Parts: sequence; C-alpha cells; structure tokens
Amino acid sequence: MFHPSLFIEHGRQLGLDLYTGVPCSFLKPFINYVIDDESVCYVPLTNEGEAIAYACGAYLAGKRPVVMFQNSGLGNAVNPLVSLAYPLRIPLLIICTWRAQPGISDEPQHELMGPITPSMFSLMEVANEVVPEEPKAVQLMLDRAVLKSQQNSLPYALIMPKGIVESYALTGEAVPSRSPDGRLETQELGAAHMRRGDVIRLICDMLGEDVVIVGTTGYTNRELFAYRDSPNHLYIVGAMGGAPSVGLGLAAHLPDTRKVVVLDGDGAALMRMEAMASIGHFQPSNLIHVLLDNQIHESTGGQGTLSNTIAFDRIAQACGYKRSQSVSSPSALEQALNVASSEKGPTFIHVRIIPGTPSPLPRPTLKPHEVKARFMSFLGNL
Repeated sequence: MFHPSLFIEHGRQLGLDLYTGVPCSFLKPFINYVIDDESVCYVPLTNEGEAIAYACGAYLAGKRPVVMFQNSGLGNAVNPLVSLAYPLRIPLLIICTWRAQPGISDEPQHELMGPITPSMFSLMEVANEVVPEEPKAVQLMLDRAVLKSQQNSLPYALIMPKGIVESYALTGEAVPSRSPDGRLETQELGAAHMRRGDVIRLICDMLGEDVVIVGTTGYTNRELFAYRDSPNHLYIVGAMGGAPSVGLGLAAHLPDTRKVVVLDGDGAALMRMEAMASIGHFQPSNLIHVLLDNQIHESTGGQGTLSNTIAFDRIAQACGYKRSQSVSSPSALEQALNVASSEKGPTFIHVRIIPGTPSPLPRPTLKPHEVKARFMSFLGNL
C-alpha cells in the first residue's frame, strides 16, 4: 500500500495542480487528502462527463488537471473523452477505480464494467495501466503517464484496484455551503426578433476580440466561424452540452478580468443541465452564459426540443447565477450584455430566437487541435 501523499506530492513535482471528478469509496483517501491540501485545488462535480469537460477547459486555461471517478461512471465520460478531449488533443490524467476487477467479488451493477474497463479505455485510444502497490513503482508510473500523455497530447488512465491506498481522514470542509442569491431580471415578453446569426454578430461586435468565446456544437459554431474566425474563439465540435462546463473550467482558472462567453443552445443545455448547477455553485465572476433558444434541434432537421416548457432564466437563478434574464430583441440583448460586461457574474442570458440558418454555411477549416493551439497561444498558455 502507499499513502495518498506520495501520489499527490510526486504529482505536484510533475506539474499536476488540479483534481476534479466524482467520489468513489476507493478514492476516499485521495479526495480527502486533496481537499485538505491547500497547495492543490479540488473541484467536486456532478458527473464524470462534466468533470472531463471541466478539466479540458482548465487545461486550456493553463492548469494540469487530474480527473478521478469510479469505473461504473466511465460510460458518462465516453462522449467527452472521444468527441472533446480526443479531437482537441487534451493530455488529461485520469484515475479510474476498478470495481469488480476480475477475481474480486463486487456488487452486481459492476459485474460487466469490471472486466471491460481496460479494454474500454484502449478502444478510446486512452493509454492505460493498473496502479501498482509499491511506492517507488507508483512514482515511476506517474512519471511515465505524465510524459506519455504530454507526448501524445491525449488522456492517460490509471486504473486503481481496491485497497492499495492507505486511509486518510478528512479534516477540512468537503464543500462550502452557500444559499443561492441571484437576481432574476425582468423578462422581455413577446415574439423573438433575431436569428442565431444576429445574436452572434451582436456579441462579437459588442465584446470584441479580447473576450473568450466558447461555441457549442452544431450551427452555432459554424455561424460563429462564418462571421468572424478569431483566435479568441474555441469551437466545441462534439460533446454536445459540454460547452458550459468547458467555459466553467476556463473562467475558474483565468484572471477575473478575462470575460468568458459561452454560446449555448436549448437542446445542448437540456442534454447536460448539470453545468448550470456547477456554474451557479462556483460562481465564476467572469462567465457570461448565453443560451440561444429556437426550440428545435436545427442542425439535425428541425426536430423539437422541450424548451418551450422550460423557464431557463428561473433555473439559472435557482442554481445561483448572480443575474439571469430572458430577452428576445436586439436592444434588450445589448443592454443585458452591457451589464454583464461591467458587473460580476456569473450572468445567464436566455435569448429567444427565430429558426433559420444561412445557406451555404461553412464549417471551421482548422482542425480541432489546431484551434486549441491557436486558442492557447491567444491566452498565453502554449
């Protein structure tokens, strides 16, 4: 067995400075130690996929994250691993516990995932190895994992068996409590006046090229690229619903003076609403979350979403956003952006828009990893 301090301290020497993820009983010593260690940061999140997306954003902001979760949640992490971390070439380090390791009895819900955990990582081109028990071997494993993940610019998984880490009792506060205190602005009633492209142009023109703009997958990215391709843009081509979590990872680890704007969609937001809970809880003051709501999945043929019965602005307020509002006209959007630019957030702006997309509509011509390199250079983190 080895003490969690061995891993954390050696990891710190290798530049690992941020831990995030979802608890597992096998991970208790690691998580407790990180919570108590003020020299590293621990960010608890709601599910494994959100943790991967958050870590991707944090990496772009200059952090070197470790994502921790149980292998029963590996399925939640598959989409952002293969459609976000892989195309962007993000070298995350993953600690995945090994419930139902072959030969070790466990609960029935782990029966299938246990034997297939290593092969699942391999199928996703995530290099992986089993965490050893001997302390020196653990240090060598960390050296190897960090080096290979950086060389390949891809995630690397450490599969951790049961009972190889010494216990560590938590002495600090796990998650500070806070009551939501957001302000719900007056909702602008009436029909929508703008299309997606109108909103994108207004945001780009008003906020300029010093802000960070994270675009959600689909037509939003394509219209953002078509109007103004710029180094301050990050196009999230996959991981539908993950853009706000990437934005949170960026906003939390960039200077407060650097505004981060997330361009979200109604279908994407409904797919991964956990991001709103995390944004409201951690309250990055520099985050502006703009949700473009046309009530359909437009890029897949116009199928309806469920957004016509959802009060997104009230959800944002309940989650803890400092300010939330629903608008439908250019003047109201401009006013909301002016306030969001000058005051501390996080701010949520729900924009009701009319369906409609220009044709032809180009796709980004840069590959995702090229966009990443350009974006990190813009931030000074390359």
